[in-house]
Amino acid sequence: MKKFLILLLSIALFTACSDDDDAGSDGDIVGTWLLVEANNIPGYTVDECTGQSTITFNADNTASSEFFTNEGDECVSDSDSGNWSSSSNSQYTIQVPQLGEVPGTVNFNGNRFTFTPNDFQAASLTFERN
Repeated sequence: MKKFLILLLSIALFTACSDDDDAGSDGDIVGTWLLVEANNIPGYTVDECTGQSTITFNADNTASSEFFTNEGDECVSDSDSGNWSSSSNSQYTIQVPQLGEVPGTVNFNGNRFTFTPNDFQAASLTFERN
């Protein structure tokens, strides 16, 4: 289960918006985003600990993240870094270490975006601009 969560969080790390998306509907991905929702990820909820998780997208197409998980009575963090890029419309292909390219959909809604991987369409992660 933890590997599935790490996969989704890694996918979210490498997610990006397209420069040719409709202006105003997606905002600007550059900046820091806070995890606010995790849907249909067995055994994982956003709480006081996991709700501290962030992703930062940089203008040079690099990204970094810090994700928090509950391990026993402790809240522990794991940091990662990578690159982000976009494909057409709301479809994005993300390079995930050890898994290769992972396609998914990014939908922007105001100051939030939701990532849904194509292979796990029942699951999604939502981030809010920090």
